[in-house]
Amino acid sequence: MRMLAFLFAVTAGIAANAWSAERSPSAWQPYSPRDEIRPAFHVDPQGGLDGQPGYVIEHDQRDALDGAWMREIAIEGGKFYQLSAAANLKEVQKPRRQVYAEVWFTGDNNQVVRYENGDQSRPYFAAEADTDAAGWTHFEGKFPAPKPATKAVIKLHLRWAPESRVIWSEATLREVEPPQPRKVRLASINYQPRGSRSAIESLDQCEPHIAKAAAQKADLAVLGEVLTTVGNVESFEEVAEPIPGPTTKRLGELAKKYQMYLVTSIHEKADYKIYNTAILVGPDGELVGTYRKVCLARDEYRKGIAAGDSFPVFDTPIGKIGMMICFDVHMPEVGRGLAANGAEIVAMPIMGGDPNLAKARCIENQFYLVTSSYSIQDDWMQSGVWNLAGELLVRATEKDTVVLAEIDLTEPYRWRANMGQFRPRLRHERPGNILPE
Repeated sequence: MRMLAFLFAVTAGIAANAWSAERSPSAWQPYSPRDEIRPAFHVDPQGGLDGQPGYVIEHDQRDALDGAWMREIAIEGGKFYQLSAAANLKEVQKPRRQVYAEVWFTGDNNQVVRYENGDQSRPYFAAEADTDAAGWTHFEGKFPAPKPATKAVIKLHLRWAPESRVIWSEATLREVEPPQPRKVRLASINYQPRGSRSAIESLDQCEPHIAKAAAQKADLAVLGEVLTTVGNVESFEEVAEPIPGPTTKRLGELAKKYQMYLVTSIHEKADYKIYNTAILVGPDGELVGTYRKVCLARDEYRKGIAAGDSFPVFDTPIGKIGMMICFDVHMPEVGRGLAANGAEIVAMPIMGGDPNLAKARCIENQFYLVTSSYSIQDDWMQSGVWNLAGELLVRATEKDTVVLAEIDLTEPYRWRANMGQFRPRLRHERPGNILPE
């Protein structure tokens, strides 16, 4: 730990010393970690947003250049601050990997400070928000300054971008109120239909458990995998149906009756193909969206089930919801794809699997996970709710039960030691030249 603290101090010291000789608290200055990889900097007097100055970073043909415009601002520790920045990315080849905005909170000695619990303060990264009609990509984030902090150091980066050029407009850091809680009640239903002769009968068997989730004021409840096929006397080919279809209609009626979002998966018939498809319906009874299982188990593809090819995320009043299904949890790309598309909550109907994989997907992608399994075995996949630390907050220990956990989507989760908040780092730190965007 002593060595880590030394490295953090050196890093912050480099950030400050690179421009200490000529810095002005109100001025932007060029920064690079090493002179050998320093790009070119210049200011375009009217090149920014609305005719403001534009802060330009240009890279030549070399592929390891790294630089940023940097500015120091006095702040009051213990307050929340909003970083807002905008960049013109027209001449950047891989902006997701190469362009980012960060803020460090330091003391008067230019060293990073600690939070009250002793955790080291780490840089915060603004999230990419949107791109406006003029082609400016906006970045924004709200961050807590540790109580001992007296300064904020903002950096606007372009790195590893041969023959690229970015224009940053004037970035701002302003004090804001702390974020309001975004509490969501997530329920998992452990129930497998039995002896059903139709999809509707399978859903109707589930209604008492949906009612129990509603009695606990659930905002979202997740049911099991291929719910209309398991426990049905008919084959999956006979049960498969279009979406929208009878099952989505009935599930929508239940969601509207009990005023919650519902997720399950069914066998979807689309032309000559059959998919294992997760469906999300809303409290208005309407179909919000679907996800076709990408990573099929061997028993599925050997039966001719088709694979999906995308990771949709749905922006709802309770949060950004993604879905994955069973064997998807064995492959890290599915969770990473959902996280990259903004998922805060992932619903996963699942037959079974290693619960350590659910834990890993939550930790590495920083989303909440709701799993609905047909099992209650201790060493098999659980029906429950998992948090950002990969902890199982609640689980079903008896069959045919409902469990629920309340979470707060604004509650920060900082890894100890040198990790800080990991979710905002995913955008620019996950591989760009090895894996597809």
